[in-house]
Amino acid sequence: MIGVIILSAVVLVMIAVFTWFYFYSRTIAWGQSETRKALLNMMVVVGPLFGMHYRRDPPEPPSISAPGADDDDDRPARIGPLGPSE
Repeated sequence: MIGVIILSAVVLVMIAVFTWFYFYSRTIAWGQSETRKALLNMMVVVGPLFGMHYRRDPPEPPSISAPGADDDDDRPARIGPLGPSE
């Protein structure tokens, strides 16, 4: 009987901790924390042991572009009448 009570208490504590962490992990404080960064780095190190490999997306090649020609005229825009609807 005592074992059932102890196991029930352990399960309730585990559910409470999981619920707390679930809501905390969606806050800005968790997103910017050093603990999160350390856990992610550890997962990158340990992951290949279990077949999970982290691959970064290749960086986009830099591009240089000039602003387009200034073809705007000073006339107001015209909106033509709509065609017949079927």
